[in-house]
Amino acid sequence: MTRREAIRAMMLAGAGVAASSSLVAAPLKMAGVLPGEQKFVEPAAGDQVIHRTWKSLGGESISLLGMGCMRFPRKGGGRRAPLDQEQINQMIDYALAHGINYFDTAPAYGDSERATGEALSRHKRTDYLIATKMSNFMNAELEACKTMFANSLKNLRTSYVDYFLLHSLGDVADFNKRFKDNGLMPWLLEQKKKGTIRHLGFSFHGSNQALRELLALPYDWEFVQIQLNYVDWKDMPMEGSNEPCDSETLYKMLEEKNIPVVIMEPIRGGALANVSDGLKKRIQQRFPQYTPAAAALTFASTPKAIMSTLSGMSNMQQLMENVYTFSHFKPMTAEDNAYMLEMARLYNANPHIPCTACRYCMPCPRGVEIPGVFGVYNALSDELMLPDPKNKKDKDYKEKKKTFLKRYATLAKDTDASACVACNACLPKCPQRIRIPDQMRKIHKLVKDLG
Repeated sequence: MTRREAIRAMMLAGAGVAASSSLVAAPLKMAGVLPGEQKFVEPAAGDQVIHRTWKSLGGESISLLGMGCMRFPRKGGGRRAPLDQEQINQMIDYALAHGINYFDTAPAYGDSERATGEALSRHKRTDYLIATKMSNFMNAELEACKTMFANSLKNLRTSYVDYFLLHSLGDVADFNKRFKDNGLMPWLLEQKKKGTIRHLGFSFHGSNQALRELLALPYDWEFVQIQLNYVDWKDMPMEGSNEPCDSETLYKMLEEKNIPVVIMEPIRGGALANVSDGLKKRIQQRFPQYTPAAAALTFASTPKAIMSTLSGMSNMQQLMENVYTFSHFKPMTAEDNAYMLEMARLYNANPHIPCTACRYCMPCPRGVEIPGVFGVYNALSDELMLPDPKNKKDKDYKEKKKTFLKRYATLAKDTDASACVACNACLPKCPQRIRIPDQMRKIHKLVKDLG
């Protein structure tokens, strides 16, 4: 499921739960502390995240770190438990005290608007900027959209929205259906004239060509929100589409038009905070002061047209780590960027199968040692040693091939991936929802290609 589809699913379910760019709950390690020491370094009381000033937005000063309000803490930690307003208040107080002034929410995020409004309204309205959205996926009728906007103002306890986004546009057809054909755009532009909306933009989930066509529409978009991280910089595959898409092209289109850019998914839903040990070591070889998450955030925030980088933070420790990163922010050099793109290549070349070796899938009717097969594959992935038969020019290809085949041969006869017949008996047993037969097919093909 794509992020765009997930957001729409939330509207149906009313759950307000989805993947975000949150730093998952991991021990805080920074300031050169090696992995495993788990030393917490709290930002100093006077630390302030850096701001960038935007002439096109009337000289507005906006924190480079924005607070994504989609994954606020919940009481007891349950996915459907009520939001923990006391913790949310503490986090927003801390964010404001350390210079964060951009807060991003949406009607699609369950009770987020109400919780955000309750926390922020305890402060001066001029001390913060609210970004929310028109999440009219399920009902795009004009009156329903007007009601959604009115509810947003009510929940956020404000008479105006600083940054208002058309939520999750995919292409011009999507725009026409949800914003043009229903007469909504003229109404939104009228709200802008009245000051109820200060700045108007959109969030985008689509191809390079689709963004090009949206930017050609006769509207003065003041800012645009896109997905950007070092793994998606050169290639951002879209589920169900073969259209080219990459963060670099999307970003450069906006930069060329002098449109400020808001970043979502800088850590790819938390995945780039939890990279393999091998990749973590490679990142810290060049950036000993960074966690993998901090390196990813710094890469995403370096380009000059970035207005704010959103991170969905669900506890105080994640917030503190981000404050530390952005109050000591140093843009990456061209050489640093190139290094991170090499990390992206290694990340894609060494995928990890999320098997926990719980063995609920066992026994296999055909005798496949499922956790053992995945264990061999994942161990080599963690060591950045998976061979790629399509890239035999890799200077380490022969060594990787030899190592892989040697370890794979330690599996008992007739228990490796070749024995899988895709009977699917394992599928309902796997708590990780791994498509086990598909993974077995992929591994068996790799072995055959290595020959």
